[in-house]
Amino acid sequence: MEIAITADLENMHPRLVVALQLAADKGEWKQNDDDEDAEFEMQMVALGTALQNVLDNQLRSGRTLLADLLNSGEIRKLDSMIGKAAKDGKLDMSFFTVLGMNMKDAAMMGGDAVSLSPTLSQGEGQEEVEQVPPPMEGGEGGANRLQILQHIYTRCQEELEKNVAPGVGLLNKLLRTDIASIRSNQLSHYLGPQATTITSPDGTTIDLGGSGKPLVSHTEFIEALGNAVNQIRTLEAAGGTDRLSAVNLIENVRQIAIDARGVLVESFGEESDVVR
Repeated sequence: MEIAITADLENMHPRLVVALQLAADKGEWKQNDDDEDAEFEMQMVALGTALQNVLDNQLRSGRTLLADLLNSGEIRKLDSMIGKAAKDGKLDMSFFTVLGMNMKDAAMMGGDAVSLSPTLSQGEGQEEVEQVPPPMEGGEGGANRLQILQHIYTRCQEELEKNVAPGVGLLNKLLRTDIASIRSNQLSHYLGPQATTITSPDGTTIDLGGSGKPLVSHTEFIEALGNAVNQIRTLEAAGGTDRLSAVNLIENVRQIAIDARGVLVESFGEESDVVR
């Protein structure tokens, strides 16, 4: 059963995944007193237990990868390893789950932690990674665990963005950017018209070629915004996140949409077909 689940895991709806996890945790499929579906309920609980085993194994794989990255010892080697992991499909949900837990753990310790042994899950004893490396060469001296984990997170996101639709990649980049001015510059760069000429200091106009079209299609970006909101609401409905977190995420997406419209108005004009 676990082999079949592993093969089809990517195609499983997030709501089904969460429901099966809850079934495994509670030992029941539905809040139902009827006994006529007892056999089906037992099957779904068994399926949920198998799914949980698969996810636990994937978490261990994610921990192993994170341990390798943390022990790379040199910033260029780290970036190379991240690129290879992305090509091999190892930067999956399980890896980011482990990475997120470690970032939260490091933040709670004030970012002063020096151990680079990754956590797997709360309360589970994990052996320390042997030969914890010194601060990475080629980076800032004395970087603590949280700073290194944040660098790994950013680089992994950048690698993944190379393999996703341009609209989704731009949205992910914007969601990681907290400074409004930088976010506005990113929107202008990707959604605004591209320059086809430049003027040299002596007044000569140089033709750059190209069509002047935006780097990211406005339609693709709008679809990415809509899909993000739908995915957040689906995850909330399935119990995968609390309402406050979902509201905050949707508000972030809404603010990006507002900023994007402002950039389009500035670039194309209020009455343009692009804005309408």
